[in-house]
Amino acid sequence: MNRLRIAALTIFLLVLCGGFAIAADRPQRFEKPEDVVAWLYRDFGWEALISHYFDKDILIDQPANVLKRYFTSRLAELIVKDREHVTRTKELGHIDFILIFGSQDPDGISNIRITRKPGTNVVSVLYDYNREKGVMKIDFKTVQTENGWKISDMHYKTRKSHAFPDPGLEISLFGLLSQPYE
Repeated sequence: MNRLRIAALTIFLLVLCGGFAIAADRPQRFEKPEDVVAWLYRDFGWEALISHYFDKDILIDQPANVLKRYFTSRLAELIVKDREHVTRTKELGHIDFILIFGSQDPDGISNIRITRKPGTNVVSVLYDYNREKGVMKIDFKTVQTENGWKISDMHYKTRKSHAFPDPGLEISLFGLLSQPYE
C-alpha cells in the first residue's frame, strides 16, 4: 500500500511539474504580431484533434486572465461575456465554433500556415480541409500594448468548398460578439 501511495505521489508531481514546464517556456510578452498567433495555436491547437475529450479546458471557456494573454482586454471581456450568457440562459451564444479554426467540426484540418502581411499588424492563418487547399483564412488583427502584442479581432473568410458550400462567408469576431443577444 505504501508503494502505491509513493507511485501516485510521483505521478502527481511529474504531471504538476510538466504543467509548469509548459507554461514556463511561454514568453511573458509577445514581441511580434505573429508570435501571439503562433503561441495561441501552440497552446490550443489540440482542440482540432481531441476537443470532445476535454470539457472546460477549451479556449472559449478559459478565464479572463488566460484569454488576456492572447487577446486585448476588450475582446477577452466579450468572449467571457458570451460564455456567461450561455451559462446563464442555457442557450447558444454568439460563439458556437472553435475560435482558432472557425469551425464546429475541425476534424480534417491540415497544413496550417501562419504568415504576417508585410508592413501590417495582420497575421493570416490559412488551412486546408479534407485535402481541399486554402479553405479557411483567418486574419488576426493585432495591436501592440504595454504587455506585448495582442489580438484585437479575428476575421474569418471562406472560399467555396465542400466544407463551406456558400462562398463569401466573412465574419468579424469582434463584430459578432458586439451584437446584442436576442
